[in-house]
Amino acid sequence: MSIPGPYNSKQVAELAPGSKFWGKFMVSEKNQRKTRTGGELTTLRLVDQTGSLEAVVWDNCQLQGDLSKGAVIAMQADTSLYFNRRQITARRIKIFDEDPTPYMPSAPVPRDALVAELHLLTESLADQHLSALMNTILTPECVSQMSITPAAKRIHHNYLGGLLEHTLAVARLCEQASQQYHDINRDLLIAGAILHDIGKIKEFETQVTPEYTVSGKLLGHIVMGCEMVDQAIAQLRRQGHDFPAMLENMIKHLILSHHGSLEFGSPVKPLFPEAFLLHVMDNLDAKMFVYFEKMTLSENAEQYVTPYDSFHQQQFFTYRYQGTEGQEGE
Repeated sequence: MSIPGPYNSKQVAELAPGSKFWGKFMVSEKNQRKTRTGGELTTLRLVDQTGSLEAVVWDNCQLQGDLSKGAVIAMQADTSLYFNRRQITARRIKIFDEDPTPYMPSAPVPRDALVAELHLLTESLADQHLSALMNTILTPECVSQMSITPAAKRIHHNYLGGLLEHTLAVARLCEQASQQYHDINRDLLIAGAILHDIGKIKEFETQVTPEYTVSGKLLGHIVMGCEMVDQAIAQLRRQGHDFPAMLENMIKHLILSHHGSLEFGSPVKPLFPEAFLLHVMDNLDAKMFVYFEKMTLSENAEQYVTPYDSFHQQQFFTYRYQGTEGQEGE
């Protein structure tokens, strides 16, 4: 009997329990543990360009090759219900000697388009001090690194180019907010939006999946971003640029406070309007990413409610009302 496929991860998410399929994926995470009966249980997180899925591998799975993180595999599997949750169980796995890069998720917008938008945004800054700061920090090497760095390891925009995609989304939201609240210093706010996560280019290294650097674990992107600003301003002053001390403090505060509170990693709370707006818009874009992602990964299309998510401490309602445009009344 032939098994349907190849399916990508997005298509697998739509399969009903009891379905069989095969597909090719990259192993982004592998965890092993003993079962109560002494057997071996391996759990895999598999990714491709469309998303990710989790699969379990029992002792009786037919395995050809070394199953390790970063490996490209072909997998035959089936779906079932386990404690009312869908479970994917691998039946056969074959490892391929292939470049994993094509399987690594990346930003849906082309990298060149994101970089071009970033350049337009920085060129729009009329303030000479902020413009000089952007030109000093955003070197071609820095921009190139931004365009491949993820915005997070797991929670949001956790793929190649996710950092730049998220940065630009936050900047767009800040641009709109600056038009609503006319006392906002637009250039200060936009500069903060561009730089708020800049430290992530040093916090993460992208192998087959995002991983923390040693400095990233010890310091975190907020401190590292503030250090980058400090170094850039020191460089400008050595070159004779009279960068205002108060502006330096405000730029650093935008970075240091953008998580909103000590509970979420910021050493200070937002103390002026631009800092508060940046925090809100950063949080908004990250949370909206989560909502849309949960809708695409819904496992129960009929009830429209996802299983309880322990990380986010809630369920997600996935039904989308399409409106009545183009429909005739009864």
